[in-house]
Amino acid sequence: MHRQTTARMVGALFLTATAAGVLSAVFLGPLDSLDSPRSVADKAHSISAGALMVLVMAGAIAMIPPMLFPVLKKHGEATALAYVAARIMEVVLLLPAAIGPLMMVALSTTQPDAGTLGTVRALTQTYDQWGHASSAFFFCLSVLLLNYLLYRSRLVPRWIAGWALLAVVPYLADACLVMFGVLDPSSAVHAILFSPLALNEMVLAVWLLTKGFRAPSSVLTAQVTATGADSRA
Repeated sequence: MHRQTTARMVGALFLTATAAGVLSAVFLGPLDSLDSPRSVADKAHSISAGALMVLVMAGAIAMIPPMLFPVLKKHGEATALAYVAARIMEVVLLLPAAIGPLMMVALSTTQPDAGTLGTVRALTQTYDQWGHASSAFFFCLSVLLLNYLLYRSRLVPRWIAGWALLAVVPYLADACLVMFGVLDPSSAVHAILFSPLALNEMVLAVWLLTKGFRAPSSVLTAQVTATGADSRA
């Protein structure tokens, strides 16, 4: 596949994953109040739509690594493989975010006893606290690996990759704080901590869609210029 075609498809997948993730949060909403089959049934369509958006997000994320690998491996095959593995783990840990709500919807149609529904709801809430944060850890690892390669290879402007390498720190801190109950996902601090990396990913996606990867000649020129500047210093 042509490099620029790959870049544009990857950019589109980044945007798809982000849009689906936002929609999943909107459709699913807080599940704490769903304490009876009737309350679940009343929101069945919204919950199902949210779970579908989670699956769309997971599918988009899963398609990114194999598309990027042929480009990235030229700049560090071991790191590129580690990036693929990190994103696979992220997707695996995302799937229960769709399975739990769908199980609640399925149970609500069979009139289960309160104990069964309560067990599924408890498992879903446990995932919300620990699963999302665990998935976020592998996401942060993938961000570090990808942007290390992008920074070193100059396939995109270094300021984009450098921004991501800095923004991943508050994002990871946010995941840890949410996991241990120090921070509520609905708080303003949560939004402040994850926003820089979320915005960076959108900037990267738009860059790939509009500009693509830098041509090898442009990358070489940038490297020679940087080397010359270092030698003069």
